[in-house]
Amino acid sequence: MTILFYVDEGGTTWNDKQTNLFFLASFAIHVQDWSQMEREVSALKKELLSRREPEDWELKGRDIWQGLGSFKNCKQEIRLGYFKKISQTLNQLPCHIFAVQVNKKRLQETRGDIKDDIDLYRLSFNQLLEQLDDYLKQYNETGILLMDSRSAHHTSIQDDRLIRVYRDWKSQKESSNFVELPLFGVSNFYTGLQIADYVVYLIDRSSKESETARGNAELEEAFNLLEPKMQLVKIPILQHKIHFEDRSNEG
Repeated sequence: MTILFYVDEGGTTWNDKQTNLFFLASFAIHVQDWSQMEREVSALKKELLSRREPEDWELKGRDIWQGLGSFKNCKQEIRLGYFKKISQTLNQLPCHIFAVQVNKKRLQETRGDIKDDIDLYRLSFNQLLEQLDDYLKQYNETGILLMDSRSAHHTSIQDDRLIRVYRDWKSQKESSNFVELPLFGVSNFYTGLQIADYVVYLIDRSSKESETARGNAELEEAFNLLEPKMQLVKIPILQHKIHFEDRSNEG
């Protein structure tokens, strides 16, 4: 069988001093479960914004948190409740979440070879690819990478760089269970990419809120609903949590 890996990024770039963390995350689901994902997320979007068709708006964590875009007229307490609703829906899906968290400040103290965004992305993408490929080999399955396009309409430079990172990584492997090169798409057309956006924003925002005096109970609850499905690797590696579900009981 084949697993679809939807990938997106979050946090800040290498030279951005506002926060220390950069994230790369993948939402993974088997192809046979793809229609269930589409059906249930479409129903969720209809529940959140009943006056709009699900395909006419994009599920974005940042918009929900800040009250932007489709959520600009929603009260804060309602928007916070949406995080729990979304995580509850994802919790019921037969899916996995893989994520890499890079602490840029600590990395600058321990690695002299990381100097810009290209190096940062190479490091985090290589680590994510290792996670995904290990998972595929553990279950003897193939995988397809679907990336949120990082390029503007007038250039493909950023996506070209990512392809080179992927090719370099694969050239150093004796074998890989990925099929083809990564495929690129625009998130407003792909439900899986919208979920990846939500997941990476939830991880990013949860890390920020956990550092504040009060934190945020709703956000913490939303994160806790997904944590059992999550494998998170921190760079520099301080902690490595693995939660692989037993797929033997899945239909």
